[in-house]
Amino acid sequence: MLTIAIVVVGLLVRPRRPNGPPYSPHDALRTITIHRGFRVERFVAEPMINSPVAMDWDENGRIYVAEDTGYPLDTRPIGRIVLLEDTNGDGLPDRRTVFADHIVMPNGVMCWKGGVLVTAAPDVWFFKDTTGSGHADVREKILTGFAFTNPQHMVNGPLYGPDNWIYLAHQGPVHTVVFQDDFGDRGSDIRFADGQGPQLKMAPRSVRFRPETHQLEFLSSWSQYGQAFDEWGRHFAITNDSNGRHDVIAARYLQRNPALLLPTVQQDVSTADNNNVFPITHNPRFEILTDVGTLTSSCSITLPYLGGAFPSSFERVACLAESAHNLVHCDMWSDLGATYSARRLEEKVEFVASTDAWFRPVNMYIGPDGALYLIDYYRNTIEHPEWMAADTYHAGYLYNGQDRGRIYRIVPDTLTPLPLPKKIRLDQASDAELVQQLSSSNIWWRRTAQRLLLERRHTDAVPSLRQLLEQSPSPLGRVHALWTLDGLEKLDPSLVARALDDPVPGVRENAIRLAEPYLAKAPELARKLTQMAADPDPKVRFQLLCTLGFLDSPEATAAENKLLADGVEDPWMQVAALSASPGRALPYFELAVSRFADSDTNARRNFFHQVGAVVGVKADAKEMRRLLTTVADGSPRNSDWWGGATLDGMAEGVRAKGAGAKANLKEDRDLLLGMFERRPGPVGHAAVHLLAVLRLPNDVAAAQALRRAEMLAANRQADASVRADALDLLALADSDREAGLVESLLDPQEPDIVQIAAVRALSSVRAQKVGPLLLAKWSGMSAPVRAEATNTLLGGGSDRVLLLLEAVKNGDVQTWQLDPYKPRLFMDPDPAVRQLARALFEQSAAQREQVLKEYQAALNIPGDVARGRETFTRVCSKCHALDGVGVAVGPNLGTVRNHPASELLVDIILPSKSIEHGYETYVVEVASGDLMDGIMSAQTSATITLRQERGREMVIARQDIKTMRVSKVSMMPEGLEKQISTSQMADLLTFLKAVR
Repeated sequence: MLTIAIVVVGLLVRPRRPNGPPYSPHDALRTITIHRGFRVERFVAEPMINSPVAMDWDENGRIYVAEDTGYPLDTRPIGRIVLLEDTNGDGLPDRRTVFADHIVMPNGVMCWKGGVLVTAAPDVWFFKDTTGSGHADVREKILTGFAFTNPQHMVNGPLYGPDNWIYLAHQGPVHTVVFQDDFGDRGSDIRFADGQGPQLKMAPRSVRFRPETHQLEFLSSWSQYGQAFDEWGRHFAITNDSNGRHDVIAARYLQRNPALLLPTVQQDVSTADNNNVFPITHNPRFEILTDVGTLTSSCSITLPYLGGAFPSSFERVACLAESAHNLVHCDMWSDLGATYSARRLEEKVEFVASTDAWFRPVNMYIGPDGALYLIDYYRNTIEHPEWMAADTYHAGYLYNGQDRGRIYRIVPDTLTPLPLPKKIRLDQASDAELVQQLSSSNIWWRRTAQRLLLERRHTDAVPSLRQLLEQSPSPLGRVHALWTLDGLEKLDPSLVARALDDPVPGVRENAIRLAEPYLAKAPELARKLTQMAADPDPKVRFQLLCTLGFLDSPEATAAENKLLADGVEDPWMQVAALSASPGRALPYFELAVSRFADSDTNARRNFFHQVGAVVGVKADAKEMRRLLTTVADGSPRNSDWWGGATLDGMAEGVRAKGAGAKANLKEDRDLLLGMFERRPGPVGHAAVHLLAVLRLPNDVAAAQALRRAEMLAANRQADASVRADALDLLALADSDREAGLVESLLDPQEPDIVQIAAVRALSSVRAQKVGPLLLAKWSGMSAPVRAEATNTLLGGGSDRVLLLLEAVKNGDVQTWQLDPYKPRLFMDPDPAVRQLARALFEQSAAQREQVLKEYQAALNIPGDVARGRETFTRVCSKCHALDGVGVAVGPNLGTVRNHPASELLVDIILPSKSIEHGYETYVVEVASGDLMDGIMSAQTSATITLRQERGREMVIARQDIKTMRVSKVSMMPEGLEKQISTSQMADLLTFLKAVR
């Protein structure tokens, strides 16, 4: 009895977790879950640090932390760099010193030359303590000219690169509307503050520089917040909505061919699957533009395996901080030719997640011990007020948590704990000892040792470096030896040639890059490169093709042709080939016609398109005519697909080049009209695109072609895509003669592709009246047609946009139909548009709060999965399928587990508030007068299919459709709360969140 009494008393007096958030550092740690096989430890927290956003270790194990206390709107100089030291040797910081203060929004820090480089737009600063006081007495501005824009887009993340350049993540200015006065500085020329060196015109590209030599240049692309290198020097960037981006091709290659038009130089590894996130937050906070359930605040891409302490299963794992959803997301990256693909580390579970809505991971670093250090900004709100509803940023809690902040240490959960970083004195190491650290399994030691060797510039280290290159069993050591020798200007062609024969692909890849400065003065090295075209590694071959573009010899051309032919299915091999001189484009076209035209693939289409674009931008009249006549000939086998791709590319190039290119094709417009009429399909389609750039000739041939196009567009027996091309041609006439025909084709009886072309044509032939016309037809449009109409209305000036918003206000257009366009509307340059858009999209907040208030208890009651399954079967299964139960009429619920319970609750209680695109309810009146309704589950040029409850389907011929309109309400009935009690709602939410 005594034992029972003790247990009962223990249960009664056991302390409950304090109400929160905010939580104390001790209690906050208990809210965090982590991937199996790991544990998370508190490393340092307030009051030692406040509002931390970035950190770095110096060579003596001291930690510099950037504290951005001013985020999001306080532009006073209240930011700091604090120095954390371990004075008792236990590996944990116990002393805080303000190293540098009076800084505006510092967001990045990197140790360098005994001090730190700090990014704080518009400048990059160098702070150093030369007195031993712990306070910086040197305060030198290194770079300036960066934009002082939305803080989430300012220059940030200084990082010492493997090639001895310092890299800065930089996106350039973004359009600021609400806080234009404070964050509207779009920057100037990026330059060294002392006036020496080059000046870079502001552009959305990251930057690298060398302070000692005043070298400064752009990278090929940009990164928003954070960046990383892998062990072979490949560069990775991040954007707020991506899983990571590989910067595939460097700027120096693209500079060779200004005629090469590329939509991107990055491989985004995001997919519909890996971009989903699965938060566990209790009562999460989301702003009006938050993409709930998908990555929306990605930052600080980090490769934790580079620390050497994580298990082998983490090789090629990349992690990113996702502060809006209170988690850290990780993906497993895999080789994909010259670049990568990625998949989730674990299905429907995140690497780190917290139930605490104030948990705001913003940055990650690999420490000297190999652990992963995670910075938690710990704030109530994280997104910038530029993207908030007005009542939110006036509410007074933007800075809640300003005096808090934590750094966590993530380590493998092993029997022998990973030791804390203690007694680091790398500044006292000899040159030989630093050289040995270049082979460390931990990137922190390799990078720091290389940086120190470059800062010392002792020639005594050269023999040890050569020995490491020639004898080390570590391929990482050999690569770092190469780049250290290069930085010391002690590399020579013989060492590069040796590395070209290395058995490890990553070493060969770096050796090819390092060979570039020697190509002109070391012909034997150039010859060796031309003999490597059969290298077995795709990334080595890609680098080789990039580098060979600097050579102009028959041997190099033969090697380039082989590399392209063998790798044509890899789009990045195409980019590498075309990055060479623009003069290579026509020979590549002829190579493609002779060797690639036998098989139609997406990659080969892309190559013909790219070649056509280069020729169009280059605007050489003879080369352009050569492409046109080859396509027009039509005699080569399978010429339609590659001919159309070539003409489409040329249209893109000519449009980019402008008047000069257009003038060279002026006499070829009748030839293009002939292609449209005689070669319907890809060639005719592309010919219209090119004519849209050149404009129609004012001659008899054009008039006759337009009359035939009018008859073709009206002919319902003709192929729908050819009719759409005819409409596009009619739109070029700039005449309202065909307006009646075009309006009549905006009809549900017509295939979507014809209706979409009709929308485009209406914008041309009825420019002044297109707004009312489209809105009058709005309710009868399918989702794809409606999307085209929306783009037409949004692209037609403020009058059209206001007309659309007034239709929303009147209830003729639903707010959910414009959800994808909210950012564009909120940032419209016209204040009237912005104000009306915000008012319309924010007006449902009170309704949402009332629902949550009524069912708040359901979010806090422990639910039962089995009972939830019973509720789902009873109430939801008529239209939804999940876990083997029900019929798939409405949206797939397989991914709802990644949506917070509070968001699911709103979707259940207010189903018409946000209807997923593609699941709108259509009401169709057929010729007989009957009305039918349902979700449009399929459509062809001749029929549509409506799906109703329990999976019933009705197929309707388009010619029988009298009217069709999209309903303003969801097919999912409102009032479900009348069928579900609060406890049953808790069970249902638990079931929806638990199903895998």
